[in-house]
Amino acid sequence: MKKASTVRLFLIYGLFSIFCNFAHPITPTMFIEKGFGDYLFGVSYAAMSFSYFAGSLVFGSIGDSIGRVKTMALVMPVYALSQFVFGVTDSAVMTIIARLVGGFFSAAVFVCSLAYLIDLTTDENRGVYMSYYVACNSVGAAFGYFIGGIVGNVSIIAVITLQTVTVILCGVLTYMMLEETTMETSKFSLNMSINPFKSYNNIAGKMPKILTTFLFAVFLTSLATTSYDNAFNYYLKDALGLGSSYNGIIKAVIGIITLIVNFTINIYIVKHTQTRKSLIVVLFLCGISAITVPFISGLYPFFAGNIAFFMFNAIYLPIQQDIVTSGQNSRTSGLISGIFNAVRAIGMIFGSLSSGFIYEWWNKLPFIVSSVAFFISVVISVVNLKQYKSNIAE
Repeated sequence: MKKASTVRLFLIYGLFSIFCNFAHPITPTMFIEKGFGDYLFGVSYAAMSFSYFAGSLVFGSIGDSIGRVKTMALVMPVYALSQFVFGVTDSAVMTIIARLVGGFFSAAVFVCSLAYLIDLTTDENRGVYMSYYVACNSVGAAFGYFIGGIVGNVSIIAVITLQTVTVILCGVLTYMMLEETTMETSKFSLNMSINPFKSYNNIAGKMPKILTTFLFAVFLTSLATTSYDNAFNYYLKDALGLGSSYNGIIKAVIGIITLIVNFTINIYIVKHTQTRKSLIVVLFLCGISAITVPFISGLYPFFAGNIAFFMFNAIYLPIQQDIVTSGQNSRTSGLISGIFNAVRAIGMIFGSLSSGFIYEWWNKLPFIVSSVAFFISVVISVVNLKQYKSNIAE
């Protein structure tokens, strides 16, 4: 029986997060075995991020129009097939095309699930539910990495097949379990939905300065996280010579820590602190850990440092989501979640491209870039805090 429920949403979102991360730990090994250059790791991720940006703007409006559940259920099988092509092709061009298709349609799941959560929550409890939402993604991603890494040691094609089948089943489960929310749906504009660049032009001129400044910080943090994460995944295989199972195990440990952080520290922050102030501290800690980790000697201290980074990294996203969705309702939730995810996607594009190319110059450089981006985001967040206080005073 269908039901509009946060619990069911978290179940679906958690499962999708598990399934869509099966291929990540095997991707560096797969690229190396296929003879792809180091740069392609960054370029293919940037292609996915670019289409994710476009899809975020498109599906924010489509979800508002035809329904968030229908949108998620329809795109999951398409995403699954794109991942299958990504796994089996030996062509660099087809790899990038598959990434473009996968990024575009995966955006629908993340945008519509976030909008669905906004529909079911209020300003008072949304911050707590955002922590749960991010925890589902983080823990799901960790278990997906773990399963993909272990199975990948046996067979890469087995991982790709498993991902394809499970994501399709997740789409079926989404349609069977979730009921559409009651939305004050705004009028559907075909141009707004189909043309992402026109959508961006329409939106950009209407955003208040405080939101524009905040989204610039979102862009920088997304760039920083992507640069670090991509370099870390490739560094394990290329520099340390570790198999995909190590990547999976590390991400599983990180997932457990992230779960604890989201259910303790994050909930405390959104309930008992001024989130914009707390965000500044968290981003500063991300910058410190990002610049420190690549220069740690010894395998186990290196892993411990990475766990510390990913712990701080897990804290900032739900805070950002809580800030950007504050005051939103079912009429605007699809649009605002689309904008937020689109800006994050732009950061992912620049983060993946920079890490892919500068990694070839020096394998520690992407970590340094990540740190610098975090520190700049701290400055921008301070400016944003002053804007917020000025608005309140008025």
